[in-house]
Amino acid sequence: MIQKGTYLMPMDRCGVWWVNTFHIYKGFNKKIGKTGNFIKISVRNTRPNNWVLKKTKLNSIITLTKKELKNLDNSYIKFKYNNCVLLKKRLAPKGKEIVGPGLKLMKRKKFLMSFSGIL
Repeated sequence: MIQKGTYLMPMDRCGVWWVNTFHIYKGFNKKIGKTGNFIKISVRNTRPNNWVLKKTKLNSIITLTKKELKNLDNSYIKFKYNNCVLLKKRLAPKGKEIVGPGLKLMKRKKFLMSFSGIL
């Protein structure tokens, strides 16, 4: 679960290390974002001489959260970090590839194909 002000690590390789959430889409007073929700972020930490600058505002989608997810067979999935993917347009990632595991909960077929990790 993601709230406003939460720091996230991007999963795509675009040279951004940390981002900060400042708006959660789908509702005027939406307090919490879950996996698959769109958020508005600002870039907080990048590698030196990167083409994505600090204080840049971008759209992204939440891919993984620290909050454990319960499956239908009563097993749990839990990750160490809150992760997101930075977006150019609708579902086109800003980086060339997305690294790491992706959840089947995303249910966005065009977006799932861009994962190079485990599905």
